[in-house]
Amino acid sequence: MSALTLHMQKMEASLSLVSRSAADFPLQDAALAGWLNLVAKGLTYVSDAALSPYKLHQSDFRALMHLFGNVDNPVSPNELSVYLAQTPANVTRITNLLVKRGLVTRTNSTEDRRRVELRIMDAGRQFVIELLPKFFPPLCKAFSCFSATDKRELKRLMQRLVKSMDTVIDSQ
Repeated sequence: MSALTLHMQKMEASLSLVSRSAADFPLQDAALAGWLNLVAKGLTYVSDAALSPYKLHQSDFRALMHLFGNVDNPVSPNELSVYLAQTPANVTRITNLLVKRGLVTRTNSTEDRRRVELRIMDAGRQFVIELLPKFFPPLCKAFSCFSATDKRELKRLMQRLVKSMDTVIDSQ
């Protein structure tokens, strides 16, 4: 039995005990949140396994992927901070690492010298192209338990949950 499966069983047992003691405890919602956290941990583990030989973290690679996807448009550190949901200080750390490795450039805008622009370099694009296939087998294996129809339904449900989370976050 894997660590995640064992953790899931223990989590469900704990939540069940809590539900007996706490009035109006939303057991099903708490369990769903716990399962989503376990899935996120599993995906992070897979990502970390692919990235650790390169001494990169998931947020570093997600930043590089965002710049890869915006190859024709410079990205500001603030935009990157919002996209990654990271603090400006952590985006500075990420950017420094990627610049030092020659994967990204950081320059002042020609239109507004106060604006910093980040761009992926050819070496960064090549790095992404070479590294991405390492993610494919474990990702495909993880989702192999779903049919194509299941995947579309899961995507639809996750999109709905994200929108719902936005309303919760916006109301706080």
